[in-house]
Amino acid sequence: MSVFPRPFRFGVISLGNHARPAWEDFARRLEATGFAVLHVPQHFSLPVAPAIPALALAAGVTSTLTLSTLVLDNEVTHPTVVARDASWLAAMSDGRFELGLGAGWLPADHEVIDAPWRPAAERVDRVEEALAILRAYGDGPLDFDGKHYRVRGLENVPVPHTHRIPLLLGAGGPRMLRLAAAHADIVGITPRIRAGRVDRAAARSMTLDAVLDRIDVLRETAGPRFADLELHLTLTAVIDPADTDRLERTADAFGTTVEGLRDVPTVLVGDPADMADQLRVLRERTGITYISAFEDVARRLEPVLNLL
Repeated sequence: MSVFPRPFRFGVISLGNHARPAWEDFARRLEATGFAVLHVPQHFSLPVAPAIPALALAAGVTSTLTLSTLVLDNEVTHPTVVARDASWLAAMSDGRFELGLGAGWLPADHEVIDAPWRPAAERVDRVEEALAILRAYGDGPLDFDGKHYRVRGLENVPVPHTHRIPLLLGAGGPRMLRLAAAHADIVGITPRIRAGRVDRAAARSMTLDAVLDRIDVLRETAGPRFADLELHLTLTAVIDPADTDRLERTADAFGTTVEGLRDVPTVLVGDPADMADQLRVLRERTGITYISAFEDVARRLEPVLNLL
């Protein structure tokens, strides 16, 4: 029997580029298909819907679907704004909101709005202070006096603050992993993105050994709390084995062979039964049970849901 009995959860990442009726239909279809979570990311250099309003609209036409930001960039939204928006959406969706937060990884998002692109260490420092604000929000007037943020007497939005919002932290480097181990409910295991874009170096930071190394950091830092952490991964490709050109390109990007792709956690190869088996093996080896994918990849994942 697996030492990781947590069941799978599957999410779909959408840019929200739909007119209202199509967006509402999309959310309903996800719920009916068996996906558990709808994610909307935050970007300014890409044509993405504003995450909180898009998720609020989806909440109004669904009843079981979890709404999630994957992820908000802490650098471009003040944590008090995040706290107020998250608290409101959690209350209005009867606790179906999950807050995904990261330290920022895409300099182009900052260039568009003329926001500073700070060194990685400073961005992580700021996330740490933001977490303190987020966790304190809602327990009466909030005062906070940090190095990067100061808050004076911030009141909660006028809705019942009865839901503890699950926190997903995206983490690729050691400091963010340790921060996630200490504070998150869900850890999104992400690539090491040093060039400000998803390049070959980022892809090769997501091999099985590299992912296991990150999980070791989480385990060592979290201690007994590790058993309560939910581990999340975003799939990058679902490939038909007959598509040899794509197999070879993907293998090259990850620095492995076509056969070795079966050991790359973010890539699935085969028919639905093969992919279901790959995910079961991944769960056994890593404990990762929360799997998300962008819309185009998720469509190819739908037959797998019924098998898991």
